[in-house]
Amino acid sequence: MEPELEALGLSRNESRIYLFLLNKGTSTTGPIIKETGIANSRVYDSLNSLVAKGLVTYNVQKDGKHFTAADPSKFIELEQERAKRLKSLVPQLQALRGLEKEETETAVYEGFEGWKTAFKKVVDDCPANGTIYITAFSEEPYKLESLRTFLFNLNLKSAQKKQRLKIILESSVRDTLGKDRESERYSEVRYMPEGYIAPAAMDIFEDYVYMFVWGEKPLAFMIKNRKIAENFKKHHQFLWSIAETPKTRKKHR
Repeated sequence: MEPELEALGLSRNESRIYLFLLNKGTSTTGPIIKETGIANSRVYDSLNSLVAKGLVTYNVQKDGKHFTAADPSKFIELEQERAKRLKSLVPQLQALRGLEKEETETAVYEGFEGWKTAFKKVVDDCPANGTIYITAFSEEPYKLESLRTFLFNLNLKSAQKKQRLKIILESSVRDTLGKDRESERYSEVRYMPEGYIAPAAMDIFEDYVYMFVWGEKPLAFMIKNRKIAENFKKHHQFLWSIAETPKTRKKHR
């Protein structure tokens, strides 16, 4: 019977003592130590544990404590209580697992055509009236006529969806690219000081982060993860808070 009791959560010593008391009826610690062969200190520890679980009771007499095993139906009661606690706990654990193990999706787009696909997905996947947080390149990539034409047409589609663009540019493009972006109905532009060149352009919306790297072979990286996107949004908001508005420069003139 000891293995069965151990399966119910009792230690080997607790199982042995409980069975002894169940068979004996009532006993002081002396006979328990002698009959079970368990060391003194461990008998006391096991008895205390069994009492705490409600599986053993005792009364104090002149010759010390007399211990008695509780009715075996107590095990059913304990299992019912445990099942009730588990029923309450499991949904909380499942919710915690969902938060801690949020899935991350990634994608890589290579070459100029891959670049264009990634830009298009930003506009397509961002919902109407959504906000896209943009940290743009310096002017170099925009010298490519085909890219400028593609982005112009893409921005028209973005405007049709009434997507709001919060764009951070380098101050050196105020009179060129900056003027074009400022004229867009749903775009708001701010400028970082000249010499600030982001190593990659970045578009952030919803749970998505898109990073665009310009070079001989352009690359774009997509990450979909709520926490990661929130952290990048916070970084964009910090830059936004220290960047100059178009009106700031006019005041300085």
